[in-house]
Amino acid sequence: MTPKKETSIENKKEEEEKKVEILQDKISLDNKEKSENSFSKFMKNSSHPLICFFTVLFKILCIISFLIMNWITNKSSVIYLTTVLFGSADFWVTKNLSGRLLVGLRWWNEVKESGEEVWIFESKNEKKEASSDKTVFWISLYGFNIIWLCLIIANLITLNPARTIIAIVIFVFASVNLYGYFKCSKEQQNKLKSYGGKLAINAIKKGAKTTMKMANEQQNNNNQE
Repeated sequence: MTPKKETSIENKKEEEEKKVEILQDKISLDNKEKSENSFSKFMKNSSHPLICFFTVLFKILCIISFLIMNWITNKSSVIYLTTVLFGSADFWVTKNLSGRLLVGLRWWNEVKESGEEVWIFESKNEKKEASSDKTVFWISLYGFNIIWLCLIIANLITLNPARTIIAIVIFVFASVNLYGYFKCSKEQQNKLKSYGGKLAINAIKKGAKTTMKMANEQQNNNNQE
């Protein structure tokens, strides 16, 4: 009688293992379907998926180059050039393509004959409806600034002046875009008023003005060189 009992126990174990495998296959299929559905929803809800891709891509490459390049080379000049190259590409894409196509906003500056620099903020085509384009644009814009601010603080704490300068340069690029589009978007201004009130708005304005001064000083120094 014992052999039969052993065989029955083994059969039960095999059946249980098969059930577990079937459940795992179902779970993996469900996860795949969910990811495919979410991706397909994003693609359907996005008017410019390629622009969304490049909006995020250059930001990621900029951060990765800053964090990883020091493992590849010890030359700060190479790290600076690589990171600033990706940062400049991100600045150009965000300013000239992403803002206009994803959220319907534009900003630019003009120099009058008197030499006065005037900043122009355009919001007549601002998109009010929720979309994947808006989500990608604003999350990446705010997130990029927060990440670089944290990197500046981290490198100041570790007393690394060369990497701190690189982080400040990229933060200047990112914060100028953030300031420009924040000034354009009435929706974002209303949201910030409801979240943080006038104190938060004044803090952003002061920070943006300081950043713009730093950017102008750096540009003047480059022109002099």
